Amino acid sequence: MTTMVCALALLASGCSGVPVDLGDRTGVAVPSGPSRDIKAGACGFQLLLFIPISVNGRLQRAYADLQEQAHGDYITDVRVQERWTYGFVGTGYCTELTARAIAAHS
Repeated sequence: MTTMVCALALLASGCSGVPVDLGDRTGVAVPSGPSRDIKAGACGFQLLLFIPISVNGRLQRAYADLQEQAHGDYITDVRVQERWTYGFVGTGYCTELTARAIAAHS
C-alpha cells in the first residue's frame, strides 16, 4: 500500500509546471515610442502518452527567450498560443508567445 501511494505521488509530481509571471512592472508607465514585434516558442513531447519530456517548463522557456529578444526593452501585449500534434509514439506540445517590445529608454 505504501509503495502504491509513493508511486502515485511521484507520478503526480511529474505533472506540475512552473508558474510564470508575464507582467512584473506594475506601477510603471508604459513607454511611448516605436515598438517591434517579438516572438518566442518552446516545445515538449509526451512519450507514449505517459513520459513527459520538456513538457512542463514550456511557458517558462518561451518567456525567457522572449525577454532575451527584448534586450531589456519593455514587453507588452503578450499573447499565448498553445498547439499540439500527435506522433506515432506520443504527443508534441508547443507554446508560442508573441508580444511588442518598446524601448525602455528614449
